[in-house]
Amino acid sequence: MRFKERLLTFSYLLASSKKYKKIKKDLNRILNDAGSIEKKYFDYFMIFLVLSTIMILILEIKNKLPTWVYLYETFAVFVFILEWLSRLWVSSDAHIDIIEMQESAEYDKKELTFWKLLKPAISKKLTFVFSPMSIIDLLAILPSFRALRFLRFLLLFRLFKVFRYTENINYLLRVFIEKRFEFYSLIILFAFMVFFASTVIYIFEGTGANPNINNFYDAIYWAVVTITTVGFGDISPVTAEGRFVTIFLIIGGITSISFMTSIITTSMTEKLELIKTNQIFQEINKLKSFIVVCGFGKMGKVLSLELQYSGEKVVVIDPDMKEVIEAQKKGFLALHADASDIDLLNELKLEKRVKYLVALTNDDAVNLSIILSVKTINRDIVVYSRAVEKNARNKLLIAGAKEVVFPYESAAIAAYEHLGQPVAFSAINEILHEYIEPVIEEIEITKEMRLEGYILKKLGIKKHRLKLLGVVRQSEKNRFYFHPKKDEFLVKEGDILLVIGGYEDIASFRLHLHEGKR
Repeated sequence: MRFKERLLTFSYLLASSKKYKKIKKDLNRILNDAGSIEKKYFDYFMIFLVLSTIMILILEIKNKLPTWVYLYETFAVFVFILEWLSRLWVSSDAHIDIIEMQESAEYDKKELTFWKLLKPAISKKLTFVFSPMSIIDLLAILPSFRALRFLRFLLLFRLFKVFRYTENINYLLRVFIEKRFEFYSLIILFAFMVFFASTVIYIFEGTGANPNINNFYDAIYWAVVTITTVGFGDISPVTAEGRFVTIFLIIGGITSISFMTSIITTSMTEKLELIKTNQIFQEINKLKSFIVVCGFGKMGKVLSLELQYSGEKVVVIDPDMKEVIEAQKKGFLALHADASDIDLLNELKLEKRVKYLVALTNDDAVNLSIILSVKTINRDIVVYSRAVEKNARNKLLIAGAKEVVFPYESAAIAAYEHLGQPVAFSAINEILHEYIEPVIEEIEITKEMRLEGYILKKLGIKKHRLKLLGVVRQSEKNRFYFHPKKDEFLVKEGDILLVIGGYEDIASFRLHLHEGKR
């Protein structure tokens, strides 16, 4: 009884230990989290160990290997044992199972024996021990011990360990699990045809009519070779009945193989899409920061290309597969998905790495749904949205959009102004054509620049071939000073300069401000 109380106390201490939880969480991420960088390098290391130890097995058949090779193999086996024990540890939380069992017994007012206390924890551990991958691990480890050297051929099971470390192969292997009913049916049909044909050929030709069929095993061998359309030719039917069975078997074999090929091909095609998506997520996980563009329509294409050209990392999300394929061709990380799916957004880890998100679909309801989903994850994420209907603006702003744009309305106003004031537009066009690739850029005056109290003229705007459109003063509630006088306007920390010019000139001007060369 005292031991049971100590076990419960120990379990409570482990359950509340932050250090214990962190170690187990980190280990679980290395062993099982497909998206983590640690698991990726761990998988590469384990694949190398597996392949190198198999190579040792092959080389030692006809060669005497140096001592250091066997020491290396011992090290590899030690790593395999350590990995198996680690997987056994993280497969379940035994101490939590013990606590839950004890609490359940107290709630139901049932007597709790020592065996009942440990049964759930032991049961979960045994489930892992007798799982297929665990058995493969053990078969790969046990023959390494001297007492079991005669089972060295079992070391070939280490090759199956590679499946654990290659996520893409695992996706393809799941085809057989998901289509197990169809495969079971085909296996039963296949076994029935083989047994039927074997029995018939043995009855008619196993009595001496065919010298190559001496027992029922020969008949089964002939049936399997025939139904798989291999046809080695070492056993051929000599009677009319045997030839009739062969015709039946060949037709049945072609039919069953065609059916199986159809199932595998269809399932593989579906899984290949999942593999591609998984690879895209792995690429996204490598990015430290990126911008999400939801909708790769006309606006989405232009915006994404401009962001890409300026050096930003862009992730495109679109429910239309054609748009996704086009985005991928243009070099973007594109996902075929619903951008309002909270599970998808959580997988992208928006709250940590996203600079901002832009909702550019053609449906205001979809844009609203995207904004609400994003704000559910983190209200601090900056979201910009497009609106089709004017009455949708307030809804999108209330949902959490920082800015809402009306592309059609803006284009119509620009067209109207161009018709009404063609000279002004021509002047603006001439200004823009001074630059090869004109852009409007925001340059914030930071504390590190030490420009407090400087007049605009001393900043070197003209020297860098830029034009100043205005200054946004954040200290005055984002008041905009349009084309201020350069000889009088004093710069303050936090001011944002709106300049127009070429990419190289703007980059040079930024560097000039940070270096303090005035």
